[in-house]
Amino acid sequence: MPCPPLSAGRPSRRLCVPVRWSAGLALLGAAAAVQAAPTYPNQEVVCSFNAEREQQRQASAARFAQPVVQQMKVNGALVWAAGGASPRPTLRPGDVVTLIGAGFGAGTDIDFSKIMIGNSRVLETALQMYEQKLDILSTLNYETGVSRSHWPRDVLHWSDTEVQFTVPSHASKGPLKLQVQKRTGFNASLTRPGQPHNVIDAQVYRIPSPADTNCDVVSVLSAESKAITPIDVAVLNPSFADMLKRGREIFWSYDYNLGLSHKYKGLEWDAIVKGQATDPYTRLKADPARLFGAVRNVAGQVPAESIDDVYFKPYPQFNPTPGLLAIGEQLKEGLTRTTGWAGYRYAESQHPFLGKGAWIGFNCASCHGYQISYQKGGSTVTKVFPGLPNPGWTMKWAALGTGTGKTTSKFAYVNEDEHGPKWASGKARVDKTPLMYLMPPGTGEATITRTAGEGGLYDNDYMFNPTAIPNVTFHLPIRRALSHTESYVGFEGSYVHAEEPDGAMGSMDATSLKALTAYMSTLDQDDDVLRDVGMYRWLKFTGRLGAQTGSGLLGEGSFVQQGWRAYDGVKAAVARGKGSFDQACARCHQDQLGAHTSEIMVPLNEVGRFFAPTDFQRKQQAIRATYLRNLYWVSSRGLLSDGHVRNLEDLVHPDRCDAQSALYRQYYTLHTPVRPAAGTPDQPLAAPDLNRRGDVFRVYREKPQNLLDTVAPARNRFVERHKYFSTVAWDASHYYWDFQKMRAQYGPDEMGAPGPIGLPATPHPWCAPNKEAVADLVQYLLTL
Repeated sequence: MPCPPLSAGRPSRRLCVPVRWSAGLALLGAAAAVQAAPTYPNQEVVCSFNAEREQQRQASAARFAQPVVQQMKVNGALVWAAGGASPRPTLRPGDVVTLIGAGFGAGTDIDFSKIMIGNSRVLETALQMYEQKLDILSTLNYETGVSRSHWPRDVLHWSDTEVQFTVPSHASKGPLKLQVQKRTGFNASLTRPGQPHNVIDAQVYRIPSPADTNCDVVSVLSAESKAITPIDVAVLNPSFADMLKRGREIFWSYDYNLGLSHKYKGLEWDAIVKGQATDPYTRLKADPARLFGAVRNVAGQVPAESIDDVYFKPYPQFNPTPGLLAIGEQLKEGLTRTTGWAGYRYAESQHPFLGKGAWIGFNCASCHGYQISYQKGGSTVTKVFPGLPNPGWTMKWAALGTGTGKTTSKFAYVNEDEHGPKWASGKARVDKTPLMYLMPPGTGEATITRTAGEGGLYDNDYMFNPTAIPNVTFHLPIRRALSHTESYVGFEGSYVHAEEPDGAMGSMDATSLKALTAYMSTLDQDDDVLRDVGMYRWLKFTGRLGAQTGSGLLGEGSFVQQGWRAYDGVKAAVARGKGSFDQACARCHQDQLGAHTSEIMVPLNEVGRFFAPTDFQRKQQAIRATYLRNLYWVSSRGLLSDGHVRNLEDLVHPDRCDAQSALYRQYYTLHTPVRPAAGTPDQPLAAPDLNRRGDVFRVYREKPQNLLDTVAPARNRFVERHKYFSTVAWDASHYYWDFQKMRAQYGPDEMGAPGPIGLPATPHPWCAPNKEAVADLVQYLLTL
């Protein structure tokens, strides 16, 4: 029978299943005694303020000395002393390193400190991987509190004069760096004025009534960071090559359990990857490359793991979807094979109703793989660069159907009877096709593929919040992953409790997570050539190539072969740009580890956003200052956390921060759309695309073809349930995203704030000091 409405607190415990799956319910039989997912802990209820800890942080912040290392011991033996002629120390995974000196501060829980060995961060917090379950009827994930794997913390002891830690298993090179920042306060709550904003430890968020919620405030961090003089160390890690291979397989060959999940929910991936699915608007066969940025597997452009069959024993994540109960349990190992597209793989699993099979899901490489061709010397190189965001990736795949005419995807919840939000309540048929189809390229939306009011962490909330695919080529120095604050323990923590629509299902075991982390530590290996190619193309596109290199006819191959530092004119402009950066940007985007972020969590009412803040950002009531890397290529996706700014010039131009300027009106007010020129020569425009970055965002407003047309009203209803899509007098065919309306109203309905929280007039309201500084500042940013 169809599912009844679900309460806001927890899913219904009645035996129900969506209609299109009900035929398979007979196979489940009486054995389907499935317990519904429990209520998740509410941080507004379970968290309390730890005044003693905050006093310790304030006391530490009052003493901010320069950290200095005088001696280093390895397993108790002195191996290095400052000013001495000690040989280069060699570290091995598992070695216990002791640093003796002064100014180290009070440790990683009191201060915001980090230790790096090469590209590997010393883990500050233990990672606990809990058993994950899937309520097969509501398709909600939850965790039982039973540990299935564990990654102990590396930091063993921390005082102002001595730090002791274990060398991480994924370390592969030096130098050794230690950085200290101070926690100088905490963000005030935007929903409970006058109180600190407390957040729950993300590691226990999916456990009902966790024994220890380990809540914390969202700390304000010092703009200044201080670091020791790097210590040159060698790392001997005989296991690194095997870890690297395993990590590369997880990145390129695994499906993160999405294949079975999507098959269970009715998505026709086989038809989609073969180009047999139907575009809902053009009625033509949908080309994966054109519609959602899929890239063909070509030997030499992708690693062998993207093309070859790979057998995982075990799978990196246990699949929480139950197997066919009458025949066998869910597979814990299996074969994955290519679909012909990078990042889209078949993986074996046990379908609850169909039994054993292999179904298509996608992985890291689909979103974090950018195909680039460039010249170096006399050669042309084409490669899919892992870690860079794929600027052509879209959510159009979720809207593709397999019929003819006005098709609708069979993917669960795309075309459903669904409850509306409190500002547009009532249950009615909605069709999510317009917003899925027109989601900006290079972005995704975590809640749109769920239904409303089901009681999960990612119910459809009717807050349109596209999120830019992050660049992860140099992510390991980061503690505050995905704006979760440091409770998510950086990159590593992002995969501890992975769950669709986070991007996967099931927590990753520690061995696999360490291997993936090892591979991620190598993704910056092409950064120098990427900087040189980007610099050359920007100089040529902006007409600066001849003036800065002495030859307007200089070819890309020669420039890249020499590198940008070989040209005095380029270096001079970069130096001027750094001066502007230090003046305008360094408060949030400077550190001692090369990531160019202080990791400060900027409150929503200070940083703003063009589209609605995401679920993560609402929970933290803040957005983390991102790290800066590969910005020429990231610009192709779009800039800021929602990707709405089309190029670096617009991002830093003072006119974007001036509400009276033409540039501001182009970005942030309702008007007849224009079609601006592409901001960079590499900016893709995924056709057929209605929108162009840097202009007002709009989606289709459909006119019913006749009285029996139910598709158009359902599509329009879904858009209209979003508060900030407006109709305009000059265009009856589209809804327009109304940023100014959101600025004026955002807060009470979305966050429970007592009134509008006061979003700033410009998202990220920080720009260059003057127009004359723009070009040089951009040129400096291209070197990061």
